[in-house]
Amino acid sequence: MPHCAFANGKDPDVLEHADPVRRCFNEQFADLPGRLIRRREIGSFTLSEMVCPNEVVLGRRAHQHVYVTFVIEGSFREKYSSGEAITCRAGALRLMPAAVMHESGIQAGTRCLHIGSDPAKLDNLQQRPATRKPVEVNSLAATWLAHRLYAEFSRDDAASAMALEGLILETLAEIARSEMQENREGAPQWLRRATEIVETRFLQRLCLTEIASEVGVHYVHLSRQFHKYNRCTVGELIRRRRVQYACQLLAYSRTPLAEIALTCGFSDQSHLSFLFKRYMGLSPSKFRSLASVSAAGVEERVSEITAGR
Repeated sequence: MPHCAFANGKDPDVLEHADPVRRCFNEQFADLPGRLIRRREIGSFTLSEMVCPNEVVLGRRAHQHVYVTFVIEGSFREKYSSGEAITCRAGALRLMPAAVMHESGIQAGTRCLHIGSDPAKLDNLQQRPATRKPVEVNSLAATWLAHRLYAEFSRDDAASAMALEGLILETLAEIARSEMQENREGAPQWLRRATEIVETRFLQRLCLTEIASEVGVHYVHLSRQFHKYNRCTVGELIRRRRVQYACQLLAYSRTPLAEIALTCGFSDQSHLSFLFKRYMGLSPSKFRSLASVSAAGVEERVSEITAGR
């Protein structure tokens, strides 16, 4: 398996700083795979956008401090000592507590925004009972916050610093809130499999009876248990994931709305607009204007890194 360089002294783009606080930031991100694209320091937070140009598998390891990751594109999968695994796809937020042993498999081209701070700031978040284990957050509120956060991170003007700090704090609160509302503890393996089918195939035409048949249970039992543990129906989760995928396309592409609607499984643009406003609280056009960023410089930098693999 190709090796992906770590963001430490081996990467000429990551500079060593004499200041002890900044050196702490560097050490926090030193064991993350990938190449640094850009970094900003906002108050007590450090935001680092990184890309892993090659597919890579990382053995068991643990991080010294807690950090938050927003997956911009690509995906990665983590497996923990408990046997549980999380697949983080584009648009997802993930909180990784300190000292949690895990293995990782990262898709080539995966690009992420990592949020770190001085140890006390984020470690205080880890003291909450709800955030002592790895958390993947896929709520619509988290999706909206993450896209706004990345847009502000990309603007890099005088006003964005103040906006960024507020958005980071809102994001941390949403992560804690989402985990406290999570109810998958004790979910049977077949239900986890059914949820994974929906999570990975939401763009396809899924039928409740087919999912039930695939996991070996009656569709009525699947429907009841799915709602119990996921707090929504199968159809509701499919619609949410399609709206979130539309968010990705709106924020990072110039694809016309009508084409996005069909790509995301909606019948037409009006259907997309209706459900998008229902879930996100604003129209697709408004979301695009607020969340889209000028990515020309980033794309050029990513291309350079990928070409130099």
